Amino acid sequence: MSSAKSIYQPEKDNPLWRKLLFELAKMFEGTLDIVFPEEWNEQFFFWFHIIEEEDFRWELRYSFEEIAKILENPDLVFWFVTMEGEPQILLLGYSIPHEPVKSFYLDTLAVRRRGKGIGHIVMNFLIRWARTKQYQTIILDTELTDETVIPLQQFYAKHGFKIIAQSETGNITMKCVL
Repeated sequence: MSSAKSIYQPEKDNPLWRKLLFELAKMFEGTLDIVFPEEWNEQFFFWFHIIEEEDFRWELRYSFEEIAKILENPDLVFWFVTMEGEPQILLLGYSIPHEPVKSFYLDTLAVRRRGKGIGHIVMNFLIRWARTKQYQTIILDTELTDETVIPLQQFYAKHGFKIIAQSETGNITMKCVL
């Protein structure tokens, strides 16, 4: 593993994220916080993997170096929501350079407590945030259904995402026009 690396987080002081935390507090019993890492280090890699282990197959998990590379992207949004210091939600995304319109790429959205509406709350806030930043689209890659038979495509479709590409293996690219 490499040494710690600074992360530029231009959105960490955006009041919208505090409003998200307020909404999420209704769903959790315990003290919530939103953590915008200022450096990529082993602690945050550990947090990332705590959430990844529950949500992603081994072949979809990132290495320390892969995440460090992603964190170099422009207009990064990278945070964890913690409860009592334990990571509960992970969001990672960034602006996509060289797109015909201003687009945000949602790389990772993961929630430890599924089936409670938490992912829908986070997605609604992400869409609101993207609109305030004049993004015209949000793009993501996912699967029709994940390994635990969660219909990911349906989750995103409820938020206005449409399939724009699909592989033979069931991987899909989706876009939400804002």
